[in-house]
Amino acid sequence: QTQVAEVLLNQRHLVIRGTRASAVLRMRSIITQAFREELFGEGYTEMFPPTLVQTQVEGGSTLFAFDFFGEEGYLTQSSQLYLETCIPAVGDCFCILPSYRAEKSSTRRHLAEFHHLEAECPFIDFDELLKRIEALVAGVVDRVLAAPGAAALLTELNPTLTSLKRPFRRMRYADAVEYCRANNIYKDDATCTHFEFGDDIPEGPERRMTDMIGEPILLTHFPATLKSFYMKRCPEDPALTESVDLLIPGVGEVVGGSMRMDDEQELLAAYERENMDPRPYYWFTDQRRFGSVTHGGYGLGIERLCCYLLNQNHVRDVCLYPRYRGRIQP
Repeated sequence: QTQVAEVLLNQRHLVIRGTRASAVLRMRSIITQAFREELFGEGYTEMFPPTLVQTQVEGGSTLFAFDFFGEEGYLTQSSQLYLETCIPAVGDCFCILPSYRAEKSSTRRHLAEFHHLEAECPFIDFDELLKRIEALVAGVVDRVLAAPGAAALLTELNPTLTSLKRPFRRMRYADAVEYCRANNIYKDDATCTHFEFGDDIPEGPERRMTDMIGEPILLTHFPATLKSFYMKRCPEDPALTESVDLLIPGVGEVVGGSMRMDDEQELLAAYERENMDPRPYYWFTDQRRFGSVTHGGYGLGIERLCCYLLNQNHVRDVCLYPRYRGRIQP
């Protein structure tokens, strides 16, 4: 089966002429338009950050490095840091751009290049952030269902697609660990090892939990040790972050978000804790030095949500020409 898939991907330029592949590409266009309509309707401004950068967002192990005219550069992991600089200029803002991760993962939801919808929102608290993520995803599903030309394509691809029931279920990370333990969703199936608080719940167990629950989950309050340096700590427990992942049955994580640190000293301490050189981030630190506000944001993987909406098993099936470990042609 893997060999057949690779042959088809080698001939992707011909495969996309087929009825089903063409339907997926048409629907992806409709879905992307629905995102823009939803965000523009809420007063967001679209921004266009650079994708050639000198900073990391999600950890150095997944950076694609290159020589930028004699300086070290990276392909962006996320446009979040640049979007945060736009908040004082335009308020609520978003972008839809490629992001790159040099991950060794070969799961059905990982790509080396993916399209990333990211948004940053000033003057909100954590509860409002959760509401905005829920409203965006549910609103886009409704727009897609009502879009001109979508009905015939969905009949072929996913005829049972319906609106998402709101409100989404809220679940804390600690409760997810307990759920996995109670339902024999193991950290290691071979040894029947249970998850402990502080463990990362990887894709397989996370998806089994989500599918077992059977509805979208806003999974919140992850330990700081599992999350990125910029995430704001919970005031009631600094060991936890005001963070969230949106999990959807059949796919798993679709959105990751958090409140952002808005205090300069807290951010400087985060650089030191993570052994990060603060100098390349001077412009990011300046956002706190010269006046910041409480703000939060999120990133959504377009391909992952397309898999859910179009009933596709693998993210590569919703890409024009997917890029992942071992695949850079055609």
